[in-house]
Amino acid sequence: MLQYTSQLRAIPRDVVDGMHDDVARADIPWTENYSRYQSGGWKTAALYNASGDSQENDLADCAPIPTEVVPRLPRVRAFVEGSGLKLMWVRLLRLDPGAFLWEHTDYGAHNLSRVPRPRLHVPLKTNPDALIVLPSRSVHMKSGFLWKLSPHETRHGACNRGSEERIHLILDCYMNGHLEELVAREFLQPDAVREKTGLTEERIAELCRDADALMRSGRESAAEDLLRKVFHSHDLGALSSYDLLARYFEARGDAARRDHWLGEKITFLNINVPGHPFHQPSLA
Repeated sequence: MLQYTSQLRAIPRDVVDGMHDDVARADIPWTENYSRYQSGGWKTAALYNASGDSQENDLADCAPIPTEVVPRLPRVRAFVEGSGLKLMWVRLLRLDPGAFLWEHTDYGAHNLSRVPRPRLHVPLKTNPDALIVLPSRSVHMKSGFLWKLSPHETRHGACNRGSEERIHLILDCYMNGHLEELVAREFLQPDAVREKTGLTEERIAELCRDADALMRSGRESAAEDLLRKVFHSHDLGALSSYDLLARYFEARGDAARRDHWLGEKITFLNINVPGHPFHQPSLA
């Protein structure tokens, strides 16, 4: 687990509360981008990026500069610029109640070099039902810590089944000496980790019946979302949610929709990206 996600260090409560107060008082220009990757309700605002425009959210290698939002967030700025990290991109991410970020991997864009770069999370506002979802486990990134995620090395998603929004400060970083020292001391508290339920054939049959009912009522997108959400609740083993969807439409005799989801698997998992950990030349 530590390879994929971990806690790097504690952050004093007054520092976290001060940054959250900054965000709560500022008029954050949230934008809902990456629409293919989410159910809706996943919003972002860039703080440091290549252009200085908070609406620019397509990650790129760069020496980032502050966006127009940063002067409104003095305690966030002090934390980021005093972090000792070699920054690539810094954002605020908000996950609204009931929102899902679909299964995927990261850092596959053509304008990103294949160099080591973890993603660091600082939870500013969260709840116990806001989770980062990995293949066999879910992790609640508790407030009061600097967290590491290796989003290119594992399939993952996110969900917020709570009643309040989750807001994280996200720092995409290049490796430097300070970050190497933090990673060398990484840890993961057991109470942050939740085992996912295994997916049985009986449960798959039940889910397919529920999806069939939605399809009969003309709600194809809801049926597909139902099956996509299985990744967030169950351990699929070697399967991805895209394999599950392809299998469902294969059984329905819908070859076009089966092929669509097999194509989505290639895109969402970066199977077609040379140098990416998930690259599979035979499938690309």
